[in-house]
Amino acid sequence: MKQPIEEKFNTLTHYLSTITPLGDEAISLAKTYFIFKSFDERIDIISAGDKVKNICFISSGLVRFYYLTENGKDFNKSFASQGEIISSISSLITDEASPFFVETLLPTECFCISYDDFVLLTESHVEWNRLAMKLLEFLALKKEKREADFLLLSAQKRYEGFLYELAHLEKKIPNYHIASYLGITEVALSRIRKRLGLTLVNDEKVE
Repeated sequence: MKQPIEEKFNTLTHYLSTITPLGDEAISLAKTYFIFKSFDERIDIISAGDKVKNICFISSGLVRFYYLTENGKDFNKSFASQGEIISSISSLITDEASPFFVETLLPTECFCISYDDFVLLTESHVEWNRLAMKLLEFLALKKEKREADFLLLSAQKRYEGFLYELAHLEKKIPNYHIASYLGITEVALSRIRKRLGLTLVNDEKVE
């Protein structure tokens, strides 16, 4: 039996409340702004070149953010799952095109709100304002750490960090996507896993 959309929204807001408390009034106010959307796997929710107008909160599923070169090679920027957002901050703020794609790796459900409405929501309710600040802090710290990891850490240390931070996602992400995220080949990832005494992740989950 499918979970009603209102229950899915309540599940999402309950999860968001673990980041910063959202009271009943704040949640009730927000319901009028959000639109529920569902996507099959391997769908680009955002494409490079899009002018992004919305912020989507993931209620279930898994996505990857990736760049695509002129010769067709893609590089994974990050992954996101429940409670995280799908958007392009640079596109929202500057009204310029998104430089990256966002693709679903699993069937994904989101609650989306226009950036203009989200600004109104944060201006009218302090709890949503606090949540927005927490999410921005999270994104800034995530970006800073990823940059430092690439400059300072070996591939093995980057993989160990990936396992520590995203252990709940590892078995859902195929090896070639993990390797791309780490900036190494799949063969190099296999060697690292063997050195660590780990078996290979099953790639049949997501092709």
